[in-house]
Amino acid sequence: MLTMFGLQRTEEAVYRETRTSPAPDAEAIAHRLALAPDLVRACLDRLLELGLVRHSFEVPDGFAAVDAVLSLRQSLAGQHEELMRRQRRLAETHAEVVGLLMSGASGPSGRAEQVERLLGRDQVQGRVDRLAGEATREVLTFRPGGARSAPELMASRRNDAALLSRSVSIRTVGTDTGSYDAATLAHVHWLTGNGGQFRACEADLPHLTLVDGSIALVPADPHDPAAGALHVTDPGLVAPLLVLFEQTWSSATPLGAARPAAGDAPSGTELALLRLVAQGCTDAAAAGRLHISHRTARRIMAALMERLGARSRFEAGVKAARLGWL
Repeated sequence: MLTMFGLQRTEEAVYRETRTSPAPDAEAIAHRLALAPDLVRACLDRLLELGLVRHSFEVPDGFAAVDAVLSLRQSLAGQHEELMRRQRRLAETHAEVVGLLMSGASGPSGRAEQVERLLGRDQVQGRVDRLAGEATREVLTFRPGGARSAPELMASRRNDAALLSRSVSIRTVGTDTGSYDAATLAHVHWLTGNGGQFRACEADLPHLTLVDGSIALVPADPHDPAAGALHVTDPGLVAPLLVLFEQTWSSATPLGAARPAAGDAPSGTELALLRLVAQGCTDAAAAGRLHISHRTARRIMAALMERLGARSRFEAGVKAARLGWL
């Protein structure tokens, strides 16, 4: 489990010493490990920050180990709360940015020239088509959930295919794909299968398109698609939308990385392998203890990572602990 916290070897050794009784102080640990006391104190500070140790209730200046699984679960709970806070803030930021855009559209003539109002869905789609033909570097979009009409999907397929054929990067953040109908989900899979990138976000998303970091299309009224959109080229207005997109992208989940159901528990061998890897064993060492081949252990671990939607052994361990497997 300790490997999931990214501990250095010295930090791990200090942690193991805090599991002894009575709770040792920094000097005692330094003596046992033949390390400089300042180095041990730095390790203890790191372990305190991670929630892996706490100050002893019984021994003055002593440190007691906290169960690693408990620490990981508490850390995940804190991360989830922080993620929800960030997503709420993103929604608030979007409302503020749209208000700024609206004020810009009706403000001084210099800025008004850089915020054009498009009326109706047909006019908006025509502008999207034009921008797709002019983009040279990247197109970033927010795509809210729900079904999309056949004409919308056909237009998206045509534009996305043209962009990808010119090696223009496409990154899309959508809501949980469980809210999409079959045709919309099929388009998402087509997009990612042809080089586009898609991530899912739990927060409510507005429609948003950003082209080459210099042009933005945002809804004139997020609650009324028929109200049209604002075509924005003012750098001071586009910049916060780019920040909003990147913040949302960084906290969104890659397509296919959805968590398995809690009841979809691993087999005995899979669970044993997860536990050994969490304890710091390599695939080869775990294979020896489980009396299976190294190749089999690697295959099982790779399958578990894919099943959990994890891009690393650390992330696999985190998600397994979140599901209560560890």
